[in-house]
Amino acid sequence: MTLSSTNVIPELQYWFESFVRTSDLNKHLTMIPSTLPSSYLDPDMSFIRLLFDNSWPTNYTSYRYLYRQETNVLSIPYVIRNRMMVYPSSAKYYVCDNDSTAICSINIFNLRNDDIRLLDRLLSYRLDTTGTTIIDINYNSLSTNLSKLIYCYLDLKINKNYSRFDSTTPISSSTSLLENCYEMYVAESVFDYLKYLNKT
Repeated sequence: MTLSSTNVIPELQYWFESFVRTSDLNKHLTMIPSTLPSSYLDPDMSFIRLLFDNSWPTNYTSYRYLYRQETNVLSIPYVIRNRMMVYPSSAKYYVCDNDSTAICSINIFNLRNDDIRLLDRLLSYRLDTTGTTIIDINYNSLSTNLSKLIYCYLDLKINKNYSRFDSTTPISSSTSLLENCYEMYVAESVFDYLKYLNKT
């Protein structure tokens, strides 16, 4: 089977791999991505880290969501370059390493206004777990799956409510890798919360 696009996003590979390795719920159900040293992401202020990192640094008061394609092959880490050689004609490597839109200008995940709005609220929660609210956001009016998933995560963390997530119907699209990865993270968060409740 020929792939038309084989994009490598190091943050997604790293943070999803870190999540799966520590997961209880998904440990034996999900293939673990190959390991990528965190040194290749330094400094990592990507929105993907914001989604998955429960220990987001409090001195990171903003996040990045725009990428650039790295066209200098020698600038791509060796371990990733070797992996990309499986599909040498289509593989592309994207990095999120600058705040300037003149340098990083590709919205590779097609994030929309609702995604940014909920990411901003998630950042607020990561920086101050006690001072963040979602009372002003209408879940039913959110236009993207990712924004709905972030809302579900924040609703759990802030309000101890997981009712919108208590379903066998996925929120994520079957065609979106990011949404599927993040839905697994949210499911794990609900699982951990219920496990904690059963212990108390």
